[in-house]
Amino acid sequence: MFCPGCGFKNATDVNFCGSCGKPMQKKSHTVWMLLVIFVCLCVLGGVGYAFIQINQQEAVNPSMLADEKPKEEPVKQPAPVIVREVMERPEKNKPIEKEKTELIEETLPRVFTIEMVDGFGSGFLYAKGGYIVTNAHVVLGYTDVNVRNSVGREAPGKVIGISDTYDIALIQSDAYKDLNPLKTEVNETKVGTEVIALGSPNGFENSASVGYLTGTGRDIQKDFVYEKAYQVDVQIEQGSSGGPLIDAKSGKVIGINSLLLTDNRRFGFSIPLYTMTHLLDGWIKSPMSAHQVASIFGVYDDFGSSIPYNNDSSDNDTHEEEFEGYEGDAYFYEEWLQDFILEFRTVYEDALSNENFYEIEPYLLPGGSAHKEFVDYFAEIAGEDMHFDFIENTVTGVTIYDDYALVSTYETLNFRNKAGQEKYYEKEKNYEVVIHTDGTYRIRDVNNR
Repeated sequence: MFCPGCGFKNATDVNFCGSCGKPMQKKSHTVWMLLVIFVCLCVLGGVGYAFIQINQQEAVNPSMLADEKPKEEPVKQPAPVIVREVMERPEKNKPIEKEKTELIEETLPRVFTIEMVDGFGSGFLYAKGGYIVTNAHVVLGYTDVNVRNSVGREAPGKVIGISDTYDIALIQSDAYKDLNPLKTEVNETKVGTEVIALGSPNGFENSASVGYLTGTGRDIQKDFVYEKAYQVDVQIEQGSSGGPLIDAKSGKVIGINSLLLTDNRRFGFSIPLYTMTHLLDGWIKSPMSAHQVASIFGVYDDFGSSIPYNNDSSDNDTHEEEFEGYEGDAYFYEEWLQDFILEFRTVYEDALSNENFYEIEPYLLPGGSAHKEFVDYFAEIAGEDMHFDFIENTVTGVTIYDDYALVSTYETLNFRNKAGQEKYYEKEKNYEVVIHTDGTYRIRDVNNR
């Protein structure tokens, strides 16, 4: 440590100078601390000043404002959002109308006008192969019809299935065998569904009427049985019968337009398609013969009421000669009753092999107990792969009463089930036969003796 007076170098811990004797002065730590604090304050002050200057420059810098403004505009400006909503509203509605229009345009080529000699109706393509559905009352038992499509092309069609219980018939036309059919709904449709009816009301072909399904489960008994019918407020007029009722959204066929009540024309009725598919598919698998089709309603002279049972055409001349002078009052004739039951048994064996009830339906009285029992039996054996071999069918007696006849038979057959087990049956039966309103024989009841 140097003396501040004479500059003599003294020892570090001495209190007085060894040369001049003056007291030695030591530096205080307080001074250093104050110095450090002062320096820190100066640094902080400089940093604060610089920060203030930068903020002032940012507040007045036009380039900074330009950079920030575009980022804030999409959030603050409502105009783009409003414009987008206005533009979306027509885009949202437009496909709905376009879809309905396209739906009709796509459906019409598969909707037909069905023409006979004395009338017309509508129909639609049900299955690939040219299978066209219509009403039974449209074709009235005719075997040959004319089928005209939406562009006026005409082609022949043949009726291969028809029911005298339900108002349903099936036509096959080779001209449309390669055309894809309409899609069909396999379940019941709900009330309130928007629907479109297509067909030829009053002869105006390619007509479409839009409305709603206003009721379900309507059971109506007129010339035919209408079960679980759909009630609709679409236009159904003469000529609409047999046309499709389609779901306005899915485009699937849900019904067959069939009935308009004359005392209330504000709504009509459509047969639910899902209730008739088993019948239609059965005819596709095993078509009815022209003789079977014609005999149901007796339209043609060759199959008219002058022949009261479904016999082969080769026998027609004989029966007409025997029945010369017939004026429309059908009656029971023992030989015809025997032939009728034996013919039924032959057709019945084929129907069992094909598992097709509708082959024997023309022989049964609509609504009779035999009709119901055979329907139930065919439903029971469906898919069971059963085999029936009829051995003997003999008529043992005929008893004629005022309004019905009993035909007694002796029948034997072999039966083999799916497992290959065989059983022999021997039965004696009574067939209760009546004359239908069309003049043909029908089986009303069958009992074991």
